[in-house]
Amino acid sequence: MKLTRTAIAVAGFAAAGALLLPATASADPLTDNALLDSTCSFAQVDAALHDRAPEAAQRLDANPGIKSQVQQAWDRPIPERKAIFQQFLNNNPDARDRAQSDPRSGEFFAKAQEIADTCHSY
Repeated sequence: MKLTRTAIAVAGFAAAGALLLPATASADPLTDNALLDSTCSFAQVDAALHDRAPEAAQRLDANPGIKSQVQQAWDRPIPERKAIFQQFLNNNPDARDRAQSDPRSGEFFAKAQEIADTCHSY
């Protein structure tokens, strides 16, 4: 059960981040992206989120249980974080299609990249 909650938390955070990053021909934007691969701490990502995407930060802050799960997932080593997210995608194949077809994906790609690029400054 805990692994499932962690996978959902990582998936939610990483899917948002994945959508924020431009797709390339050689990479899967849902699993190969700067935010998911970030070495920033959760505190740094959270600070960057508050500064660069305050509406998203407010939504996360309004759900302290989810925020806690995201933080727990984020604090895992990057390979484990990515494996959990990949497991979520494997178990929810329609999530990939929904994420990639979302009309807001351009805005998300830009914000996630911005957070990944700036989180080390916080």
